[in-house]
Amino acid sequence: MAWILVAAALCTALHLGAIALAAMRFGIPIREIHYGWGPTLLRIGPLRIKPLVFAGSVVLKDGGAEGLEGDAKRDAFDSQPRTTRLLIGCAGPFALLTLALLVSPFDGLGQVGSGFVQYVEGALSPFGQAQRLLRLAAEAAGGLDFVPLLGLVAAKTAAFNLLPLPGSNGGFLLQALFERTALARRWPPQATQATLLVFLGSMLSWLLALAIYLGPLLV
Repeated sequence: MAWILVAAALCTALHLGAIALAAMRFGIPIREIHYGWGPTLLRIGPLRIKPLVFAGSVVLKDGGAEGLEGDAKRDAFDSQPRTTRLLIGCAGPFALLTLALLVSPFDGLGQVGSGFVQYVEGALSPFGQAQRLLRLAAEAAGGLDFVPLLGLVAAKTAAFNLLPLPGSNGGFLLQALFERTALARRWPPQATQATLLVFLGSMLSWLLALAIYLGPLLV
């Protein structure tokens, strides 16, 4: 199980690094990179390293959030063409998918596809299905060398980040794609709040499942 955690931490770093590099490529200033959750343990420039290094975020210059006007928001993320924003939003999942396909050319996409189903099933059943999936993951970690394991984790992490929910890359990509349509104009803020709660609830459910699974192993 320890090697899965190492692979997950590396995939998180790859995902965040790809987004940051894409933003830099288009000249968008990076405000902060949060590598992990929880209190900040270490600061290195814009990088904030936190204890739970299995998720994170990249905070880019945003004209709306920072109240910028005129030339001051020219290089802000929200002032960029939609194609640029989509490319930056795709960068993290694309890097993970590329890694998965390099390691397992014939099975990488299948692992991503099954990852969507597994994430939802596990979130809905933290005491049942999630425990079975975690056992399967532990068995995979014991039966695979590190590189194939890294490819498998990259595929599952790409699936997680492409979930069509607020807070994920998938949710951002959907929003960017439909921002000029009637659906976007009529989409109520309450619906966004509800789907965000679903996303946060699913993550909490998986954290609960992981705590239950690891509990006996740590005693």
